[in-house]
Amino acid sequence: MTSHIPSRQKFWKTKGYVTYRRLWLDSCLNAFADEMRGVVLDLGGKRKNKRGSFQPPEHEIQAWWYLNLDWITKPNIFADVTKTPLKTASVDCILCTEVLEHLKDPQACVDEIYRLLREDGLVFASTPFFYPVHADPYDFQRFTEDGLRHLFREFKSVEVFRMGGYFGVLGLLCELGIPGEDGKTFASKFVRWALKWISRWLCSLDLALYGRENTNRQKFTTGYFVKATR
Repeated sequence: MTSHIPSRQKFWKTKGYVTYRRLWLDSCLNAFADEMRGVVLDLGGKRKNKRGSFQPPEHEIQAWWYLNLDWITKPNIFADVTKTPLKTASVDCILCTEVLEHLKDPQACVDEIYRLLREDGLVFASTPFFYPVHADPYDFQRFTEDGLRHLFREFKSVEVFRMGGYFGVLGLLCELGIPGEDGKTFASKFVRWALKWISRWLCSLDLALYGRENTNRQKFTTGYFVKATR
């Protein structure tokens, strides 16, 4: 499965502040968009003030519901992701991206996903690994591939994809360090400029080498994307 790898050409043309992880997340979601159908529930998703470029596909979508505890995002359903008001086996597809790390009890969320999905229903989830603390309002943990497979152990099929490799981690850290270098001096401006282009070069190199790294470097990733079938 290689269609989820971001395009190097598209990456270099990216304008504005789009992190390397967000580029990977959008690419993974777009790669599996054709499998999203029926009633889709986006846990923690934002109907307003969206991040990234991914847009819900229009094919065979009966309904696309956003569930969130943040009124500013204009959710269709105002509820906790671990305790939803929906009926058992009432959803065909669930998205749970960049949510699990913010939960005190992520297993409760995965168990709720399992309850909500119909037989053969799909869940697409993502979680960061090498990434700074980002409270929303809390940031409790990070997951390895083994940890994610354990969380989704009740599902009959679980696929886990790395979102970038060793050089992508280095590039992402440089990228996220840019806002921390403030000031209007020549030195500060130079550091910001250098971090930007070092980051872009490292991330581009990562995209070129992804899937062909040696065993040691395959242990590095910015995070993981999960596809699981109930």
